[in-house]
Amino acid sequence: NHNFSAGNNENSIEAHAGINGEANLDFLNIPLTIPKLTLPYTRLTTPQVKDFSLWERTGLKEFLKTTKQSFDFSVKAQYKKNKDRHSISIPLDAFYAFINQNINSFNRHVEKVRSKTLDLFTKSYNKAKITFDKYKVEQSLNNQPRIFQIPGYTIPVVNAEVSPLTVEMFAFGYVFPKEIRTPSFTTPGSGVIVPSYTLTIPFLELPPLQIPGDFLKCSLPEFNKLSIPSTILIPAMGNVTYDFSFKSSVITLNTNVGLYNQSDVVAHFLASSSSVIDTLQYKLEGTSSLTRKRGLKLATALSLNNKFVEGHHDSTISFTKKNIDASVTTTAKVQIPILKMDFKQELTGNTKSKPTISSSIELKYDFNSTKLYSAATGTVDHKLSLESLTSYFSIESSNKGDIKGSVLSQEYSGTIASEVSTYLNSKGPRSSVKLQGTSKVDGIW
Repeated sequence: NHNFSAGNNENSIEAHAGINGEANLDFLNIPLTIPKLTLPYTRLTTPQVKDFSLWERTGLKEFLKTTKQSFDFSVKAQYKKNKDRHSISIPLDAFYAFINQNINSFNRHVEKVRSKTLDLFTKSYNKAKITFDKYKVEQSLNNQPRIFQIPGYTIPVVNAEVSPLTVEMFAFGYVFPKEIRTPSFTTPGSGVIVPSYTLTIPFLELPPLQIPGDFLKCSLPEFNKLSIPSTILIPAMGNVTYDFSFKSSVITLNTNVGLYNQSDVVAHFLASSSSVIDTLQYKLEGTSSLTRKRGLKLATALSLNNKFVEGHHDSTISFTKKNIDASVTTTAKVQIPILKMDFKQELTGNTKSKPTISSSIELKYDFNSTKLYSAATGTVDHKLSLESLTSYFSIESSNKGDIKGSVLSQEYSGTIASEVSTYLNSKGPRSSVKLQGTSKVDGIW
């Protein structure tokens, strides 16, 4: 069976999925019989297997306990909406001021270009007019006007008499006539007389050019502030949760993840299992928080619990206007049949009076294996410190270790220690190194 659901309302968005079912493993109880076989191309022969039960012989009986298996799977995700809003201002005033400023600059540039263009056009036009008038006067003085005349005639049949046609041309050109005198004619009998007409055609002249001051005036409009909101409202982050679970007859798994945005931002993680087998049981939990009061502080904590492994981790880092402070602590413990081990690590640093960093590591172990006929116990210790100012720099380090054990009933032991220090200032560097070690093997040295 399976089911799925999803929903969205004013307060939250969520989705859920679930699956459950059953499995029958009775077929694993059926005895298997495999006859004696000879491998192809070889002389190897496999022995006969008779009444072999996969359920009992492979260990499934102790692990699953029953052939009737069932499981239940569920996943749920939810987002709870936050009613708060973040306001982001839109600098429209500065935008409009920038646009209008650039428009005014563009208008001034257009006016300069317009004035220069009109001035160049006016000068060119006046120069051409002067040249044309000079040419017209010179041609009028040097050349006499020409007159073309068509003599009078009588139209036959109607006996109409037509007087002469006269066309006077300009003295400096023969394309356009200066004056045309049309002929007159008389129609006999009717006594109709059409008089002569004189048509004077004006010659092409370039008039004086007068351009008004606001000719071709061009300007872009100003932008006015629109009546729109000057801020954008963005919903604040809400709370996110995720749940996962898996259940069966052998093991149960649960996982929970959450991200919460309240006065502090907190992230939480939890994963655990429960089982009929002790080695499969564990719990892993982690929390991280971000505090924004009086500076910025990030704190993280992790823990792991299991039959064989345990571990814890804590770290904190904070930022203020005057100081930076950080600390990290990690511990771990391993306990298995042949090995026991304890581990611890610390790291601290701050800038209160001067930048300082200190670190330490401790390790203890106990190894014992009867099958390998060997055993060993020992410790390791490491320390480091660092200081720094504008006037000097100092670093110190020390390491210690010891071991004691046996291999094939042969006992041995040893120790080692070292110290290193370095100091540097305006007068020069100063360093020192110390190393010491001992070892012992029974019957050898």
